[in-house]
Amino acid sequence: MKIIYVTTSLEENDYNEFNKLWKVSLNPSNQNFHNKIIRALSLNNEVEVISIRPYSHTNCTVKSLNAQRRQIGNITYNYLSISKNRFLRLHSIKKQSKKLLSDLKLEKAVIVTDTINPKCIVTANYLHKKFNYPAVGICTDSPSNITGTSRSYTLYLLNQSAKLDGFITLTEGLNMLFNKENKEHINIEGVVESSEIEERNTKNRYFFFGGALLPRYGVYNLIKAFKKIEDKKVSLLICGHHADEEAIKNAIRNEPRIKYLGTLPVKEVLELEKDAIANINPRPFTQDLDRLSIPSKTLEYLSSNSVTISVRNTELESKFANLAIWAQSGEVEDLYLAMDKALKMSPEERKKMAYAARTVCLSLYSIEKIGKKLSDFLANFVQ
Repeated sequence: MKIIYVTTSLEENDYNEFNKLWKVSLNPSNQNFHNKIIRALSLNNEVEVISIRPYSHTNCTVKSLNAQRRQIGNITYNYLSISKNRFLRLHSIKKQSKKLLSDLKLEKAVIVTDTINPKCIVTANYLHKKFNYPAVGICTDSPSNITGTSRSYTLYLLNQSAKLDGFITLTEGLNMLFNKENKEHINIEGVVESSEIEERNTKNRYFFFGGALLPRYGVYNLIKAFKKIEDKKVSLLICGHHADEEAIKNAIRNEPRIKYLGTLPVKEVLELEKDAIANINPRPFTQDLDRLSIPSKTLEYLSSNSVTISVRNTELESKFANLAIWAQSGEVEDLYLAMDKALKMSPEERKKMAYAARTVCLSLYSIEKIGKKLSDFLANFVQ
């Protein structure tokens, strides 16, 4: 089966180089998720990626992005050229995408697209209409949960999504939001790396947090909670994007045990996760977040072979009830109690919990498992 994948995502090494062109680090969460889904699909299919790289005349250090093409196994990355003229940008993207598919001369294919990026979904719908290939949307979040978006933006993306033939969603709440006509859909909740992890270094004494550093995702409460820990030999490592560096530095001032590492490549983050006392997701619980999103960092932590501390999530807590430490809320006291519980566990107890969590996580969400599940689902559209 041939899959046309319309995304802003890049191959991992290309992304790391691309990120260097920006004055402000990009948000890697969508990049990481779609990169894993692309690799999962490539295990059983040929994937033609149409990559619409983000561009900002203000924040990007180059005047335009040139087209590039490269193949890695069953994946071909087609990086479209991006003009500095934003009024011509979408027209150019459509034109390039049309030529690409015309040159491929595919008898059958299925289009897969990110539904929370307007250029991706508009381009996917354009190709859907031009070539009559079925189109399926991947719904990772509600558009209204994206920082700085308006109601009109949300409605626009939902209206564009209504033109698709089916949906891949992370929660049933997202399916209800995007899939008003009850078209074919599948819930997958997430996908995690499945590479072997070497024996962890239990001599390291740190908690780890990597993710969005906006106040609403709980990092400042985490900092306050960690300061209550009396053990001076334990540290807290923080990395991530969207940082107000001045605010972060002020929050950790006079506390040498807390170290802010900036934005790190995925491989470095995974290395830090596997050697932590525990990896922490302090994202506060709300009914909307619980219904419309899955905390991808929590899933990543559950597969890391270190203990996971997370504020509760209904879906994941039902599957990993005793395989992680679930904070009742993102409040300072609850986060402190969760860290204190991890510290009071013996190394053997932590190892046992982490290994069991990883085993269950891989059985449900490994790249191989999700790749097979999605391939079987997408095959329904091209019979």
